Amino acid sequence: MSLLHTIALTFIKGVGPISAKMLMAKYKDSENIFKERLDILAKTPKIGNAFSGNRVLSDALARAEEEMNFARKNNIRIYSYLDKEYPYRLQECEDAPIILYQYGSRNLNEGHVLAVVGTRNITPYGRELTSNLVSQTAGFRSNVAIVSGLAYGVDGAAHRAALKENIPTIAVVAHGLDRVYPAQHKGLAASIVQQGGAIITEYPSKTNPDAPNFVQRNRIIAGISDAVVVVESAEKGGALLTADAANSYNRDVFAFAGRTDDVFSVGCNNLIKSFRAQMITCADDIFLSMGWSHSCQKPQTELFPEELTAEEGDIVAILRKKPTEVNELSRMVDIPIQKLISTLILLEFKGVVKALPGNIYKA
Repeated sequence: MSLLHTIALTFIKGVGPISAKMLMAKYKDSENIFKERLDILAKTPKIGNAFSGNRVLSDALARAEEEMNFARKNNIRIYSYLDKEYPYRLQECEDAPIILYQYGSRNLNEGHVLAVVGTRNITPYGRELTSNLVSQTAGFRSNVAIVSGLAYGVDGAAHRAALKENIPTIAVVAHGLDRVYPAQHKGLAASIVQQGGAIITEYPSKTNPDAPNFVQRNRIIAGISDAVVVVESAEKGGALLTADAANSYNRDVFAFAGRTDDVFSVGCNNLIKSFRAQMITCADDIFLSMGWSHSCQKPQTELFPEELTAEEGDIVAILRKKPTEVNELSRMVDIPIQKLISTLILLEFKGVVKALPGNIYKA
């Protein structure tokens, strides 16, 4: 697959990640798209208008060449969504970007990935929660990277706490890598890279941090993570969009509860109340729920090995590989659906499996 032509696809206005993947599947290689006649491309359902104009393909290729040169000069890595280095968690998401830019050395597929997000208007309570959460994570001596969005408030607090604890941290930004936004976080961004983390984005250079980009950025934070923690949020806010994206991707979502009269706890309280997030009080709650091993605890899936029947063992083995919907699981293990549900409830009670939205289970 031609990286140049895949990058060029992102410069054609009106061609998004889903439609780009559709075109690449149809033409087998992104380069073949640029060899096609424009009048044929213009007949593509839903996105045909994107190919109006005689220079649309040549202009996109020219801009892609410019971007590759910029990346080479600035030690920026470029991943196609088909590359093995592309974050595999994000790759599972239908609307994952076809191109990802990275500055910094962190392997995005290494270890566990925990997103910590929340309001820009962080309170002293939220700052303490963020600091304690990251500090406790470091104390477990588990290979966990902290992800956030480099914004003011909870994002910045999460990155700084990770740096203090020597935990790798990844910043997902809503603009190109030729700038840092907010500008006051240039030093923070530099420290993230210097300490083995990374700055990543789907946006090429010369892209401004416009408001719609932050919504798209939030889906990447959710997509590259195993779980998302919302520390503080008002009734409406970007962190809630990240939580919603995480739920849509079948990621685990956690939130800290706050006082009922605290404006920056309303969002978290609503997430918990509507069962869109699990309430937590500390990092240990996350590790136990996720089955992550640490210095004080065996993995959750190993707590009851002697009590698993052969049938239960088959179920758990499948769910360890990937979260699976109940009907699909029933077919895979050849167990009637009602019996399977009863078994899953028992396994959930034991703490071996976990129910996710959409009748999906994971181990």
